[in-house]
Amino acid sequence: MCGCRGTGGESVALSPQGGAAWLPQYGLCVLHPLQAVGTSASTIIGRARLAHANARVLSTENLQDASQRSGTYEGGPLLPSRPGSKLKSGEAIGQQRIVTPAMPLRASGDGGADVARFLGYVGVDYSGAQAPTSSLSGLRVYAADDRSAPAEVNPPVGLKKYWTRRGVAEWLVQQLSTNGPVLAGIDHGFSFPLDYFERHGLSHDWPSFLDDFQRHWPTDEDHVYVDFVRDGIRGNGVARQGDTRWCRLTERRAGAAKSVFHFDVQGSVAKSTHSGLPWLLYLRRQLGDRVHFRPFDGWEIPRGRSAVVEVYPALWNRGFAREDRTSDQHDAYSVAAWMRLADASGLLAEFFSPSLTPDERAVARIEAWILGVE
Repeated sequence: MCGCRGTGGESVALSPQGGAAWLPQYGLCVLHPLQAVGTSASTIIGRARLAHANARVLSTENLQDASQRSGTYEGGPLLPSRPGSKLKSGEAIGQQRIVTPAMPLRASGDGGADVARFLGYVGVDYSGAQAPTSSLSGLRVYAADDRSAPAEVNPPVGLKKYWTRRGVAEWLVQQLSTNGPVLAGIDHGFSFPLDYFERHGLSHDWPSFLDDFQRHWPTDEDHVYVDFVRDGIRGNGVARQGDTRWCRLTERRAGAAKSVFHFDVQGSVAKSTHSGLPWLLYLRRQLGDRVHFRPFDGWEIPRGRSAVVEVYPALWNRGFAREDRTSDQHDAYSVAAWMRLADASGLLAEFFSPSLTPDERAVARIEAWILGVE
């Protein structure tokens, strides 16, 4: 074994044969497929912190949430309509009915103070297929509150069978405006690598980036496919191209996450990102300062305020039983479930402040940061 030290002072022993690292402070041996040799100590330690914290979060599920099963909602208001209101099993919400068993899941700190920061949790497994008004089977939404495990949210009755990107954006505006505080996690890139900003001479400002991107990639317009812009049929995508070799810092830390410019490969988030960014601009314009976009509005989310965060379901989806859900359903479920459990256990605040140097934080405020990546 050879030794090295992370930026936080933690020690790590690397195997010269590769694929193994012992981190005594976490009681973990990190094995394949992390490939410890050739990987920085800070990256290994970050992954170990994530594994350690995830184990603590999932232990909360095992103890307090194991008896719950997911139900289904049919559109309409889903989350508590005012601070302090509670959803109960079988309670009608408009014309909807909760079918998930009710079970409070709140943790208390010293003196009995509530440590959970949010009343509702929304997981969105995104899809960049077809057009913004297309009904997409791969676009799934799950939501939960402190008394119910995540349940699927379907489009309002009478509309299309599956969600559209426009429909999800409009629903999120409703939820984040009237129900709160709510934490919404969306599965696509929220920004681009710093190389992109430098290549195109853009200011290091996220709102300006969103405006500029939407002008060149108008993928929020009706009947516009991402491929239409890629092929030069609509927009001016040729003036705002990226490189598959460019990765954000958060993607390098996550390990398996792909570049936001890597189209047409298994597990690609390129289409989702290029179709989803204009809808982030829509949310920001509609919601203003009522919603916190992390980390662009700051790493810490003020108490009482709803927030929208970038997520990567692969960090968490193996920690929950698949049951009868499709892979897209399970990804959305896992996002909502993990955020709910992490909040109830008091660990969510730790993930809001990842272990980054000041220079890394400055880069991440431009490139975005995946919740849960250390």
